[in-house]
Amino acid sequence: MSPAAAPRAARSVPAAICLIATLMASPSAGATPVRLPPYTKTRLPNGLTVFVMPTRRLPLIELRMVAKTGSADDPPGKEGLAGLTADLLTQGAGRRSAQEIAEDIAFVGGSLESSAGSEQLVVTCEVLKKDLATGLELFRDVIVSPTFPDSEFARKKDETMGAIEAQKDDPATVADVELLPFLMGSHPLGHPPIGWRKSVESIARDEVVAFHRDHVAPDNALLAVVGDVDAKSILATLEKAFGAWKPSGRTAGAGYPPLEKTGGRRVLIVSKPEVTQTQIRLACAAVPRNHPDFYPITVANNILGGGFTSRLVNEIRVSQGLTYGIHSGFDMYRGTGTFAVTTFTRNPTLRKCIDETLKVMKQLVSQGPSDEELIKAKRYLTGQFPLSLQAPDALAARLLDIEFYGLEPSYVETFSAKIDAVTMDDVRRVLRTHFCVDDLRLLVVSKPDLAKAALKGLGPLEVKEME
Repeated sequence: MSPAAAPRAARSVPAAICLIATLMASPSAGATPVRLPPYTKTRLPNGLTVFVMPTRRLPLIELRMVAKTGSADDPPGKEGLAGLTADLLTQGAGRRSAQEIAEDIAFVGGSLESSAGSEQLVVTCEVLKKDLATGLELFRDVIVSPTFPDSEFARKKDETMGAIEAQKDDPATVADVELLPFLMGSHPLGHPPIGWRKSVESIARDEVVAFHRDHVAPDNALLAVVGDVDAKSILATLEKAFGAWKPSGRTAGAGYPPLEKTGGRRVLIVSKPEVTQTQIRLACAAVPRNHPDFYPITVANNILGGGFTSRLVNEIRVSQGLTYGIHSGFDMYRGTGTFAVTTFTRNPTLRKCIDETLKVMKQLVSQGPSDEELIKAKRYLTGQFPLSLQAPDALAARLLDIEFYGLEPSYVETFSAKIDAVTMDDVRRVLRTHFCVDDLRLLVVSKPDLAKAALKGLGPLEVKEME
């Protein structure tokens, strides 16, 4: 799924239990039909699209705003601008300072957060029903009226550059970050949302102000309210709160092009001489979120490496003991996507781990799964799906993702049926089409001399020193 900002974990066991009871038609496992509570969709005069889903099991209200922007809109040389803008929204807004915002939301026991991913800038607020007025005022102010104080801008900028430096101490993070430009080149998605140290250092406060003005606007945003509300009255309240928010008037851009096919295997060694374990990434270009093969891809990936009983886990981790963890997955964006296998191993077993991983992938692509694997994957996916909709924040995120990615409005209701309808022929076809083996980008974070010797023959090889 897209690397947009994930919903917060459910903070209440009773909340989870109540919402499971609401969402599931029966407690039976497998392809249990899922029914979302009724909701409304309204477009305000300023262009803001609003979803309201009343659920009165608990006196909680979740507010979630998604602006259709993120690090993909960072100008070249200003990577990290969207992320810094998002971080600053709660650091002064309206008549409140950063400290006053933090104190006021803490006083009512609520939460108020902002973040930016590759394609979404997200602001969330959760409060008790009795504290909606306070929560909505804070929520509205940080979205519409952030003040971007000079002192907070300087502090957050320093914190961001410090976080970028700290990432270099974690080989797994180094691998994930370095994979982006290695796989995507200069593509708008080819850098982490946090940016690079040099690019963040170059960002000026005026650029943050302009980014917010141009990209965080009602005609470029979605808003969801889920919880103990009356649909009619909350809509009137939202119209009053956001009515003065001016649209940007900007014409939507053409977006970005899909990633080009990898076109043959290449190898990158990121030099980290002190490591005793090597991080490994095998990746290639893939498909966007609304691709018609989404359901068979989801099933096929669960069989390969998306589940704890997958082939990669069983062979590479359990049978051969080459790693403690291995996973395959698709990151699907609005206009493109990537596929990657993620693992690590002891330095001496680097080549064996890669060879055996490729062997498992090739075997599954050429022969397909067994009937038992197909049945097990579909049962797992349909059984887990309702659990992803347990809490108000998860429901709000799901509502907005359906709109954001242009999915069918019935996505939740039809998910289990469409997973169950995936056939063996479907899985075999998508394995051959979307699960690359020969055209992978292969990246390792390791001792350079050891890795060069181990990876010889796998493709054109280059070594990159950490900056």
